[in-house]
Amino acid sequence: MAKPVASCIWPKLLRAREDDRAIIQRLMLAKGAIAMIRPAARSLLSRAAVCAMALASVPTSAQGDGAVATSSDGPRPDMVFVNGTVLTPSGTAQAVAVAKGVIVAVGSVAEIEKLPLEGAQRIDLAGRTLMPGLYDMHVHTYFAGRDKLSCRFAQGAGAKQIVAAVKACAAKAKPGEWISGGSWVGAAFKKGEQHRRLLDAAAPNNPVMLWDESLHSLWVNSKVLEIAGIRRGIPNPDGGVIDRDAKGEPTGVLRETASRAIEKYVPSVSEEDQTRAVKVATDEMLSYGIIGFTDAAVRSEMVGGLSAYARSGGLKQYARGCIVWGPNSGNSEGLIVQRQAWSTGRLKLDCVKMFLDGVPLEGRTAAMIEPYAHSADAHAHDAKGGAGNTGLKLVPEDVLFPALTEFDRQGILVKFHAAGDGAVREAANAIAAARKANGYAGQHHEVGHNTFIDQADVPRGRELNFTWELSPYIWWPTPITSVDIAAAVGPERMKRLWPIKDVIESGANVVIGSDWPVVPSVNPWIAFETLVTRQVPGATGEPINAGQRITREQALAVLTRNGAAEMGRLDQGGTIEPGKLADMIVVDRNPMTVAAGEIHKTRVLATYIAGEKVFAAEGEPK
Repeated sequence: MAKPVASCIWPKLLRAREDDRAIIQRLMLAKGAIAMIRPAARSLLSRAAVCAMALASVPTSAQGDGAVATSSDGPRPDMVFVNGTVLTPSGTAQAVAVAKGVIVAVGSVAEIEKLPLEGAQRIDLAGRTLMPGLYDMHVHTYFAGRDKLSCRFAQGAGAKQIVAAVKACAAKAKPGEWISGGSWVGAAFKKGEQHRRLLDAAAPNNPVMLWDESLHSLWVNSKVLEIAGIRRGIPNPDGGVIDRDAKGEPTGVLRETASRAIEKYVPSVSEEDQTRAVKVATDEMLSYGIIGFTDAAVRSEMVGGLSAYARSGGLKQYARGCIVWGPNSGNSEGLIVQRQAWSTGRLKLDCVKMFLDGVPLEGRTAAMIEPYAHSADAHAHDAKGGAGNTGLKLVPEDVLFPALTEFDRQGILVKFHAAGDGAVREAANAIAAARKANGYAGQHHEVGHNTFIDQADVPRGRELNFTWELSPYIWWPTPITSVDIAAAVGPERMKRLWPIKDVIESGANVVIGSDWPVVPSVNPWIAFETLVTRQVPGATGEPINAGQRITREQALAVLTRNGAAEMGRLDQGGTIEPGKLADMIVVDRNPMTVAAGEIHKTRVLATYIAGEKVFAAEGEPK
């Protein structure tokens, strides 16, 4: 374990006795003493003062070369982990002691065994790895759980498989009952194949609505179009697209705000069913070692269940909820002023979500600086008809800038959906306006997704004090990247896809999010591996943008420490060291040393949050 004050460079000061340190501390802090000294000497003595103060506050047992950092008058350990590989900020250790949910010591087995351990629970790691719990900074909790409980088919399924799945769901549904599910991929259909007629035949007596893989487009049957009053000749809504066939008839595919317009006609889901969906999703996250997450789009139709589950104590993770504001909000904006009432347990609704654009898929709705690639068979749903299309900007600048400035003034974090490089620039410009108006004391706003970032905007995260949130899970195994995005933007821009190395090296805080259920699995170990390899899991095939590979140490940081920092709890978690909560996971291999192509196979055996075991794999003690 590293010395308590790694930046202190005077060995004699490090070895000073407690009384000597107290004298040095008083000397260095004497009123006006430092100010009267020449600048160079003042710098050295200031460092000495910092070292002295830090050392004076560290228990004696932690000041030598040993790794134990605890004191005899502190709480007695009630849980110890021994005989493992413990990943710490300074390397590895063998054992950890915990008291009342707090880490009190990290070191060798021999050092931990010297502590008063009578009555403490002993967990023998048997050579396995103990590491910090993981953070997923972009999930859709309710929608992920609902997806598992709804009409499902494999992501990327063809028309025949989808029709078969809808038929099976219709056979179980009552006449008139809504059937919802997903998630389809536009690239899986032949030209003109995706049409409401397919769903009409599969479920003639039920309204059907199926979300795409991005949750930005909806495919519905004729019953839904009739209920919503969508017919031939009706114009596209602001910020949305109604796909039409060669005869000008709506095909049933609705994009962006056009899809959200359907929500007001869908029967509300009971709070009990909302809670059930949230439980399904959060339990799955625990099984992968995810101890903290951001729900990136909290809406009125699911906030009750999310809040109720948190209030009951069922929600074990540290959770941030971002309330949707703007053209994609539906009727959710009122929740912003009610956010304190819905915040409870480990759930904080201290965040607002703004959708600045769509997605760079076959619908070409992400806002790009340069036009999308054009082809002779450009889709009719291209926002500007194919050639010259740069996507959709959903919030005008004269609305966006004052809104963000006001949220920033109130201390509310804003998380942007910004997939195209044009939307990324718009987000950065809005943050710049807020900083100019309010200064830099506001929130670390988040620019999310960042599928493409123009090189000129890379330094702005650090300059403007915002966080980049990227979505590495989307690289594999979904067809989003290799088919839909590549076809939309062309090969040259694919060389700039998800430039995570660039933004890390810029010095800004960088976190990652799965966007689950946009991806079929929330498994963070796929993300860990593909961050390092940029290849198909197993480290096979051609890499995507290989120049943006990052190290394992960097991947570990964005999955743990950086997420804790962005949630404002780095003093409590994100690393394994004394004084922090025991937010830890036991895994069957060390992701820092196994072959790169094996990282995605990592299996979580146990998950602990504040010392409470909240998940145990099958066959492991509960």
